[in-house]
Parts: sequence; C-alpha cells; structure tokens
Amino acid sequence: MLFWADELRAQGRPVLWLAARAGIESKRSFLQALKAAGLSAGLPWDNLDSDASDANWLSVLATMGSVKPVIIVDDAQLLAKPVLEFLAQLSSSARDALTIIIAARGTVGLSLARMRALGFLVEVGVADLSFTLAEATELVTRSIGTPVDSRDLQDIVGDTQGWVSGIVIACDIYRRPSDSAAKLRLTGLRPEFAEYFHDEVVSLQPDDVRRFLVDTSILDELTPSACAAVTGDENARAMLDHVFREGLFLNAIDQEHSRYAYHRLFREMVLGRLIDRAPDRAAVMHRRASEYFAETGQLALAIEHARLSGDKAFLADQLDRLAEGLTYSGYLYRIEELGAELPWPILAERPNLLLALAWRRIRQLAFSSADRLISAARQACDAKREAQSLPAHEIEQLDLLIRHRFVMLAAARDDMIRVEADSEPLLAELADSHAYLSCTLLAQLMSARRELYHFQDMLKLEAETSRALSRPGSAFASIALKASVAPTMMAQGKIPLAQRFLEEAFALAVEIHGAGSGLAALPALPLAELLYDAGDLEQAAELAEQYLPVVRQWGFSDQMASGYLVSARLWAARGDLPSALSTLNDAHLVAIECGLDRLRSFIVAEEVRLLIKAGQIDEAEQHFLAGDPQLDGEPIPTLHPTRRNENIAIAWLRIEMQRHRLGRARKVAYRWLEFVKRAGAIRSAVIFELLLAEIAVLQGNRSEARRAVRAAVEMAEPAGWVRVFVDEGEVIASLIIEAYSQGPELETPADRFAVRLVSMLRRGPQIEADEEEDDDFGLTGRLANREVDILTMVSGGLRNREIGDRLGLTEGTVKWYMQQIYDKLGVRRRPQAVLRARQLGILP
Repeated sequence: MLFWADELRAQGRPVLWLAARAGIESKRSFLQALKAAGLSAGLPWDNLDSDASDANWLSVLATMGSVKPVIIVDDAQLLAKPVLEFLAQLSSSARDALTIIIAARGTVGLSLARMRALGFLVEVGVADLSFTLAEATELVTRSIGTPVDSRDLQDIVGDTQGWVSGIVIACDIYRRPSDSAAKLRLTGLRPEFAEYFHDEVVSLQPDDVRRFLVDTSILDELTPSACAAVTGDENARAMLDHVFREGLFLNAIDQEHSRYAYHRLFREMVLGRLIDRAPDRAAVMHRRASEYFAETGQLALAIEHARLSGDKAFLADQLDRLAEGLTYSGYLYRIEELGAELPWPILAERPNLLLALAWRRIRQLAFSSADRLISAARQACDAKREAQSLPAHEIEQLDLLIRHRFVMLAAARDDMIRVEADSEPLLAELADSHAYLSCTLLAQLMSARRELYHFQDMLKLEAETSRALSRPGSAFASIALKASVAPTMMAQGKIPLAQRFLEEAFALAVEIHGAGSGLAALPALPLAELLYDAGDLEQAAELAEQYLPVVRQWGFSDQMASGYLVSARLWAARGDLPSALSTLNDAHLVAIECGLDRLRSFIVAEEVRLLIKAGQIDEAEQHFLAGDPQLDGEPIPTLHPTRRNENIAIAWLRIEMQRHRLGRARKVAYRWLEFVKRAGAIRSAVIFELLLAEIAVLQGNRSEARRAVRAAVEMAEPAGWVRVFVDEGEVIASLIIEAYSQGPELETPADRFAVRLVSMLRRGPQIEADEEEDDDFGLTGRLANREVDILTMVSGGLRNREIGDRLGLTEGTVKWYMQQIYDKLGVRRRPQAVLRARQLGILP
C-alpha cells in the first residue's frame, strides 16, 4: 500500500490515507477522517461539511474532474457496517472518478461481484502476499545485514511460512546480541510472536470466536465435523468460514475450502497458552478429538490425541478399543511405544491391548514376555466373561485372538508341529472374517507345511492364499503372508510366483513403513535369497546389507535364516571367509539366545560347508558338534523328519565324506534324496543329488557322479538355481564342465541351462587333449586350475598332506583331486600322471 501510495502520488494524484484503527469507530468519524485526509492532500474541501448526507459526499467525490483522488483504507476489518456500506456505494457510483485501495486481514462486507465481473477490481490475497523461498531468503539477508547460518535461515523461512511480518520479527530477534544464532529457534511461544498474535488478532475477537480459536488449536487439520466434535458446536462450519474470511491465520488446504490449517506460529501460540493456562480444558479437547477420530477411522490421530490428553486410563481405553484396527493398519510399533508408558494395573484389565503388545513381542522374538501378556489377556477375558461385562460375541472374538497369538508364538518358537495342528481348525472357525488373522495363520501354516515336508495339500493352500489376499482389509497382512508363502514356493521350485509375491510385498511394506524398515525386511530377505540363488549377487547384497540389521523388528526364523545365509555366502563369494564365519557366528548367537533350533541347524550346516571347502575339517566337526545335533545313530529321515533334521544330515554327510566313511554317507544321502523327492522338496533334492555326486567321485565312480549332476541340473533348471552348483565348489564344477563342456547334447532347457553353468564355472585356461592323440592316451576331461596346481606339486615330489597344507585343503580332499586327475589322464598312479601330463604339455 505504501508503495502504490508513493507511485500514485508521484503521478500527481492526491492520496487520502485512512487508518481504521486510528480512532475510526463510526461512519461520522470515518467521514471526518476522510475530509482531513483530503485537505492534507490539497483538495478544496474547506467548506465541505463532514456531516453532510451520503448523497452530498458521493456527489463531491464523483465530480472531482481530472483530479481523481486515491482513497486508501487500512485495517478495513475494523470498520463498522455503515462505513462499509458507504464504501460499497462509493465504489459503484464514483468508480471512474477515483481509485479505492482497501486492505483487511480477511474478507470485508463489500459487494464486489459486479465490479469483479466488469473488470474494475484487482484482488490480492494471502497466497499472493506470502513470500516465496527466494523472496523470504532475500528479505532475511537484507534485514539482518550479515551472513546468516544456513540452518538458521532455513528455520526462519520454514517457520514463518512466507508470512512477511513474521520474517521481520524473526530478523529482529536474530540481530539481538542475547539471541545468538545457536539459540534461535522460532516458536509461537516466544514473547515477540505471542504478543503480536494476542494484540493484533486474538484480543480483537469476540468471545465466541476467541473460544473457537483456542479449542480448535489442538487440531493439525480443521474440518467442519472435527471442529464440531471438539467444540461441541454444530454450527462449526459457519464459524470456520468466519475465521477464514476474517483472515485469522487460517489457511485453506483444498480448493473446496473443506479442510483448513492454522499458520504454524499462530497455532503454537494459541495452543501453548491453552496448555499453560487451562490444562484441564486442553485435556477435554484432546479426549473429544480422540473420540471423533476413532469414530471416523483415523486411528493414528485418535491415539495421538489420547496421548496428548495426559489421561493414562483414557489412553489405555482407546488403545484397547482400537488395538485390532491399529494392528491391521501397521501401527503395532506405536501401540508398543504408548503401552510401555502405562502401568501394569491399567494394562492388565485391557485384553485387546495386551494381545497387541504380545503380538509385537512375538515379532521381536521376546517369547517369555509374549507368553506372559497372552496369559494375562486370557485372565482378563475370563474375568470379563464371569462379570458379563462384555457381550458374548466380543468374548468369542477375544478367544479367537488369544488362540491366534498362541499359534503365532508357537511359529516364532519354531514349534511347527503345534502350528500345523492348531492353525487349520482356527482357520475353519474364522471362515471369511478377519482377513488379517486368516492371512497370518495361512502364512505360518505354509511355513509349517514346508518345515514338515507336507507339500501334498499345497495347491489347496495356495488357493486359500489367493482367496485371503482378495478379501477387504488384507493389504497389510498380505506382506507377512506373501513373505511366508514365497519360501515354500521356492522350496518347490515355483520361482516366478515366489518372486512376484516377494516383490509385491516388498513394495507395499516400503510404502507403509518406508525403505529400510523392519516390516520391509520380511519380504526383502527371502527375496535376497531368491536373487542370490539365481546369480544376481549385486541386488541380493543390497537387500541383505540394508535389511539384515533390522530383521529382528518383525522377522521370524525363516527371514533371519535367509538374511544371515545370504550375507555369509556373499562374503564367501568375495573370498572373505573370516567375515562369512563371523556373520554365521552372529546368527548362531541369536539362535541360541532365542532358542531357535531350526535357525541354528541352518547356520551350522553352512558353517560346516564353508570350513570343509576351506580344508578345515577339524574345525568343521567342532562347529557341527557345537550345534547340538542330538544324533542317535545315522541321521536318516525318520517317520516325521523336519528341515532341521535335513540340515543336520547335510552337515553330517559333508564330514563323513571328508573322513572317507563313504558307504554310510551314500546310504544316508540316498535315503534323504528319495524322501525329499517324494515330498516335492525340489531344492533339497538338488542338494542331495550333488552330495551323492561328490560321494561317487570319492568312490571312484565318475560316471555315476556325472549322472547325479545331470539329475540335479534338470531339477534346478526350471527354478534357475545357479549358486547351488557354484557354491558346492570345484568337485561339482569339474563334473558339470566334463558333462556339458562340449555344448548341449540336445536342445533341451536343461542342457542350455547347463551350458550357462559351464560358462560361469570355468576359471582360467582349460587344457584339452590333442584330438590326434591315441585314444588310450587321450585326455577324457579338462583339468581345472586347482588340478594343474596339485599335479605340479606332485611332480615336485610333495606328498598329499604337504600339498594340502600349501593349498589350505585336507589330505582327503587332495586325494579326491588326485582321483579326478587319474580319471582325466587315464592313469592310476602318481608317476604315470606326471609323465602323461608332460606328454600332453600340461606340465613343463
């Protein structure tokens, strides 16, 4: 206004400035001020009677000729209605003879529609006057006059939200010696802002508006219904519109003007005074808000207002009432945070809250605490049943929830026999209700079926899974369901569907809780295992590195096994055995701490594999025994074998092979192979085929070994598993190269997959026989680099133990390599092998 006053005055036009707050209380005082301003501007109004009629005033102003005065009215929101009516008449009757500039905090009661339609009106609103980031930054820099710390500058601009007066006040605060940059934190509770808002806004309002501003200051977002619930006034819509029109620091969030928010600093001042001077009133407002948001399904807001009420009993009631919905919406962590602040006597009377806390403890593998909470919920439920304080239907629902938590606790403890026994009847009772409970039960039932090799009903369970995922309210629960179903499909070789489930669950978990969250670890770590098996080590490493540290927030044994195993295998693939073993040691400690015997068996089996591959047979046996295998004889599949038994058997077989107890090893491996093939555990079958291949090599039956490898390749091809072959080491690598190095015998998918494996497994130059050599002296297979190294040392006179010491291999492994060398060179003794290698140019 000052700018345009100067601009228009420079053009020779008289400017009449009227400040409404400067004693203008009536129409008479307004006309007196208008005459005085006219005389000051040089207008010939000495004989004009300020008490003249409206018609006389309008006639005078409309007949100013070429003078065309400019009337500027500041703080028009303070003008009385008769003054506004006079200005409306003036703007319509004398618009060609003068210019009127009116400024008000909000809208004023002027009829402007006609002038707007005719194009004689220019309107400048709050949005137009709010400074942009660049403008605010420039104003701060100019006002302070010295360099401003970037963080302080960000605070000033962000907190004032483009409000120019606020920026000016903040700059004044910043310049004061007592307010160093380190101490400057803008807030509405600062005296400077509190004084401004109180004197310039709140104190000028009538009581009903003032009460509305105070009561609704507890709301982050104002809607008519929320304001009505908090204030108890059904006419809140009208009051909301009035506050907005009056420009009382209320901003519209949407174009329909159905949602509003107070300016941050203004709200902080009003709310701060409410809490400081009337805490009981603030508590009432927060309780009303909590009840309203609970009724409208905005559960996170409901519990936040319950917390802000400061009433622990009310907070507990709201948590108990909303526990199920909050759990199904992904706010279980928030229930735990708030529940931790409540004393046990309050918790013990609220079974739904206890069960939600138990579910969180189960997810964190805190079994004793979870058991205690579920038992307390059972006692509270029984007490309510006896007292008949809850309807029978609600008691039944509580019983279902309690049974669900006991099943989940059993699943977390790896008690899969109980999970399978208790899940099916509970699923039948739930029928099509409770999507969340059904999904989580199905997830654990699938895990139990996989653990117990009960794959016979998997198609039925997959159909039930699809049905569960299509139910309303299953979105959040689908994360855990898909993350648990996918490993079962991976075990069966159904990789495309497993990958789709994991990627969908991962995307949803990131959307809900964000990247790097414990919830996202549920699908991320099985997905890392799937990608690792397919040979995508880079992406698998990204997922494992990001999500293994947070897996205990939500993960069960399966997710932890995936994370730790993939991480260890990646270290091993990089050639860093100490880091791989350190990772497995961490996992072993977690397994012991939580009593997770199945996880422990996975870890021990991997430790044994890596140590044997490194030639540390004694250390491998020590790790095996430290894993408490609880063996009574040979680990053949019993009447009810589990995957824990399988892992123990695999570790046992590797040690037996190194100790050259090959007959026992072959029998146990063959029994397991028959069992897992009948059960449909395809990935397990691949592993046992490879173990049988290694046993056959050690027994000198290389043709049988190649048959076993071919069988493994044919089973692995549909799933795309490559790392299972690579990680087994050079024995399997050499067999695959022998069997497929000449290209596919037939154009089958399995043969093409094998050729891909060959290209991955080749390392360095491979030596081939001269095609013109006599068949009796020809090379029947390519020598790997390790075999050439061993043969070189043999030519130097080293014995098997000495070779093993130099290469980090056991004596048994060196013997195994020598057997391969004999087979490929067509000889049976060491001197013959050296001689034949020199004839072929392999050795100098």
